[in-house]
Amino acid sequence: MNLKTLSAFIVLAEELHFGRAAHQCGMSQPAMSRLIGELEADLGVKLLNRTSREVSLTNSGRGFLESARKAVAYADMAVRAAQAGTLDGIDALTVGMIIGTAQPLVGQLIAKFKQAHPETRVSLRQLDERSIGSALANGEIDVAIAWDISIPTGIKRHHLGTVPMVVLVQSGHELENQEAVSWADLANYPMIIPARDRQPIIYDSCRRYAAEAGFEPTFAIDVSTLADTLAMVAGGVGVGNAPIVPGLTYPGVSILKQRPLLEFSYELAWVHDLPVVESLLALC
Repeated sequence: MNLKTLSAFIVLAEELHFGRAAHQCGMSQPAMSRLIGELEADLGVKLLNRTSREVSLTNSGRGFLESARKAVAYADMAVRAAQAGTLDGIDALTVGMIIGTAQPLVGQLIAKFKQAHPETRVSLRQLDERSIGSALANGEIDVAIAWDISIPTGIKRHHLGTVPMVVLVQSGHELENQEAVSWADLANYPMIIPARDRQPIIYDSCRRYAAEAGFEPTFAIDVSTLADTLAMVAGGVGVGNAPIVPGLTYPGVSILKQRPLLEFSYELAWVHDLPVVESLLALC
């Protein structure tokens, strides 16, 4: 058994078609069949059910697939670590961030990771709700930081924290002196929210809250990051509604309590149990 065999099995397990899998692996279909047959002989178990119409994984095949993925991932990590000259075997961590999840707790987690792996390159990437699952599955990112309501079913997750939703207004705004602001209080003001094509769950939630308060919101501008929201509010484009931890300040913006209190839970999400992911989870 070698990495070439494991990689071929992984491709076949994902395609469930000998012809397509063989083409992806750059070999003939008979060669693919022989390779998988030899693997099953080495293991002493049947990994695949084959009929004239379909190919499917056996229970043993499903169990072996996850371990095969880990073995190939570890081998790839070792090669990249050697080439990059890292001391801890982990050369890179790519984190996908949904709008508003760049919270202090996330920064503290990344700081602990950098202390444990000082040579590792960490990259943060802005992520849309629609692309969480595909970005994780395709390996574009190693982990995602996302609101719990936006994480697709079936993706592994670990709770990180909660943060309250607040109302953001320009300094000097007429709502500034209220002890707390409700959604009904926002009925007459243009609002700044994420674009629906990028963050549909957050967008639709805002529409629902407004409808429950008895009005149809007017959206002043679509934004992609929390920094965009704060800058637009400070400039007077409209009012905002965003998850912000207590104590945060921003020039030209008043951060007001929302009534009733609404808290959002954000979580670490991943698909592949890579060494870099396991290392990050150990620090949570």
